[in-house]
Amino acid sequence: MFAIAKSKAERGVWSVDEPELQKPEPGMVMVDVIAAGICGTDYHIYRWDQWSSGRIRTPMVIGHEFVGRVVAIGDDVTGFEIGERVSAECHIACGTCALCRSGNAHICEKTEIIGVDRPGIFREKAIIPATNLWKVPDAIPDHHAAVFDPVGNAMHMVAAADVRAKDTLIVGGGPIGLFAAAIAKAHGARSVTVQEPNQARAAIAQSLDIDLVTNPRHENSRSDILDVCSGRGPDVVLEVSGNGAALNAALDLAAPGATVALLGIPGGPVELDLGGKVVMKGIRLLGITGRRMYETWFQVEAFMLKYPELIEKVITHRLPATDFAAGFQLMDDGACGKVVLDFDIFKQEAA
Repeated sequence: MFAIAKSKAERGVWSVDEPELQKPEPGMVMVDVIAAGICGTDYHIYRWDQWSSGRIRTPMVIGHEFVGRVVAIGDDVTGFEIGERVSAECHIACGTCALCRSGNAHICEKTEIIGVDRPGIFREKAIIPATNLWKVPDAIPDHHAAVFDPVGNAMHMVAAADVRAKDTLIVGGGPIGLFAAAIAKAHGARSVTVQEPNQARAAIAQSLDIDLVTNPRHENSRSDILDVCSGRGPDVVLEVSGNGAALNAALDLAAPGATVALLGIPGGPVELDLGGKVVMKGIRLLGITGRRMYETWFQVEAFMLKYPELIEKVITHRLPATDFAAGFQLMDDGACGKVVLDFDIFKQEAA
């Protein structure tokens, strides 16, 4: 069985040949993976930066964004049938702690992440807890359903920051930043600006019909953002770049009392002027991780059904799973939006 794994503690990921999976245990479901998105987290693991090298145990099959078909159901599982299309929440929470029982399972301290703490779904078949599965409506195409997870990250961030009627700045035009821009506009932001130095990603942002796309390296970027924000600075900053310098610049630019939501994972520690740029300005910092289970999933489903054209603009490459190296190279080059790998090729070949 083909799979993509972090086989060695160094830069890169590799294809591996795994044994076929056996019948799922009670409470678990086996899926044939149809398509899977390459996440920014996968890219951190591929690069083997400070965060991933301190978190990942090698060897580890990676990947957590996917859509698949149910092919086997373990005992004690109800509500699913063979052949149904599903995606899944990749954070496996304990379900019993105070956080889980108070509606905050996304920050459960015992959380295990698929493809990070336990084997991932970049493989022909995967076994997932039934409680984490999400049935996919027929109207949502496979390559859109494969990215429920990152659209959910963007949705969680936009909803938590409450962009309605507010000038909103998105720092970083990677896939989650692009999804966030589309969602913020659809959710009634007064204005939406994306800061992105990469020309390819800036062009995707322009196609989303937002108010301003600006290169933070250009000297007029700050004044252009202030013009869009009536001279005050943005009321909401959504930081998805993970770049410390970009975060510091955004905090400096943010309006007093602004909400700054942080989702990007830095490669290492970031130094901030908390006194001058946060405390004295009354800035509200929000750490955003994962998706609210399962409120965010309902919101993403509704967004995908209503705005499929926006999802399509952000997914720029669909590659056979065996060409995964080309997908990571596109990310290295900054020459893509979202990359989706096709795992259905293995079923087609078998047929």
